[in-house]
Amino acid sequence: MCIAPVCCAGTCVYGSAYAWFKGADGGWVNATAHPLLRRGEPFEIRIVVTTSTDLCMLYIKLHEFGTPVYEVMEGPTAMEQLLECRHLVKSGRSFTYIWKMKVRQNTSWVNAYAPLEVFVQFNKNDSKIARIQFDVITAYVIDEPRVDDAWGPIQKGGSSNEPNQRTFPVLDAAGVLVIVSFFAIALRLHQQRQA
Repeated sequence: MCIAPVCCAGTCVYGSAYAWFKGADGGWVNATAHPLLRRGEPFEIRIVVTTSTDLCMLYIKLHEFGTPVYEVMEGPTAMEQLLECRHLVKSGRSFTYIWKMKVRQNTSWVNAYAPLEVFVQFNKNDSKIARIQFDVITAYVIDEPRVDDAWGPIQKGGSSNEPNQRTFPVLDAAGVLVIVSFFAIALRLHQQRQA
């Protein structure tokens, strides 16, 4: 029978794993970070794994529970995919991995907390295994597009002859009603002053 102790961020008998979160406008924050994120908002995750003994294998995976919230834009693996170091890993080695990620634009898990977990497994041999798993972030996902997206795409300089343009959001019925009411009141006041 295989014994596989599990611990949180930090160390286990065969090594350590630490992680950091970096938002679009900030510096690196130690895990577990608790940011507010919007649909489409980018961020980065950095994980540093250090071995304290010789290993035959090392596995790392980013994991989320339930409804998909996050997606990898660039990094060593996709979500839920194992990063496998299957060669002999010497004691005292450190490995740094960075994922550029974002909140999915079409996620249905909004106005709620969404944890993003890292899982690290150290295999000394086939029967001696230790694991570390913890949340890198537990973000509160807001049901809004990213600030840049609120008024449509912002075109940045380029060689195009077309002027920079923004598209504006479509008003809902309540917004139209407020605007029509405002103009009706303004017209009524104007007519009363004329009389």
